[in-house]
Amino acid sequence: MSVRLSIIACLLFTYSVQAQDTATFFFATRQCRDSVTNKLRTTIEEVIRLPLTDSTAREWNGACWAMELMLYRPAKLQELVPGHLRTLPELETSLQRSYLEMIYTLYPGRFNKQMQQLLPLLKNEKVRAMAWEYLFLMEPGADYEKDTAFRKSVYFEPFRYQRNKPLVKQPRINDFTKKSFLPGQTVLCSFQAADRNKPGYLMIRTEEGKWMCDEKGTPLRFPQLARSITNLPFYLTNGNTPQGLYKITGTAVSVNPWIGPTFNLQMELPFETGTATFFSNDSSYLDFYKGLLGSPLEAYDGLYESFIAGKLGRSEIIAHGTTIDPGFYRNKPYYPNTPSLGCLCSPETWNDQGKRISSTQADWMTLYLELKNKPQYLIVAEIHMD
Repeated sequence: MSVRLSIIACLLFTYSVQAQDTATFFFATRQCRDSVTNKLRTTIEEVIRLPLTDSTAREWNGACWAMELMLYRPAKLQELVPGHLRTLPELETSLQRSYLEMIYTLYPGRFNKQMQQLLPLLKNEKVRAMAWEYLFLMEPGADYEKDTAFRKSVYFEPFRYQRNKPLVKQPRINDFTKKSFLPGQTVLCSFQAADRNKPGYLMIRTEEGKWMCDEKGTPLRFPQLARSITNLPFYLTNGNTPQGLYKITGTAVSVNPWIGPTFNLQMELPFETGTATFFSNDSSYLDFYKGLLGSPLEAYDGLYESFIAGKLGRSEIIAHGTTIDPGFYRNKPYYPNTPSLGCLCSPETWNDQGKRISSTQADWMTLYLELKNKPQYLIVAEIHMD
């Protein structure tokens, strides 16, 4: 989860990290949360008075991110959007993406007429895919096959897969305990619902192929949200966490204040840093990936999303905690979980003084750090949630 808002550099924060169970973090205090929220809203209101141009791209990129974060819809913005969309094809690609991401998040279906007029003018393949995704929020019958330019795009097949995804067969939890799946290895398994508004959970499969349990013999499940604030599909930047395999590369403490001081798990998608980290050189990349899944998991199309997303350039997806104020999402079905920009996010609770009083992230990370046989992989899989 990257911070795209330049003004955040002006919001000074301090924190102290002691033992994980006594972490305190000034950024999570009520005083700081309220101050940051007020400053972000003030900045947003100032930015929307500016023209949407390349010269104001830095301010608008930041404002779009902040509006998404807080699900904040400025009163005057909706009337400005049609005019902004008319000028969008003339702007730099990064600003096009930020703006479309914002209206996808905040104004689903409200500007379909303008989006239909905009589509033929969009030259960037990813931006064109985002525009089609916006249309399909409210017009599932739109005929994307007639868009010849889009059919030639590398995003066309993932887009078409997304349309057929409700028909894609899902694996069962017991499939992940079979010896053919990463035999002899401990594996982190993040099980999610197809509807990412519903939080999922992380489980730890031991090297013996069994689920790690508590003292009563009950398999441990740690709540985890795989929903991006945008709710864009897996193949687009800042979309929902792709299903499939991730290579674990270590742990870290983030410098991003919205993630906070709790240890996070560092991971890489296939192709994220080339091919050396994820693949061996003795087979094709796809065959190697299939070999990691083994039978029967290799037959489930959904488990190839990380392979596709990595090939398309997605990156920086980790598993982390959160200091985002859950109050932004009080009326959402995933509350009190807080979405990120595509990472796996486990809930944490901070009191008004900035002391962490509960942390699912710390709970499972503590177990991870104690494992003698450290997992090499984490897998995300959509299943039927009980």
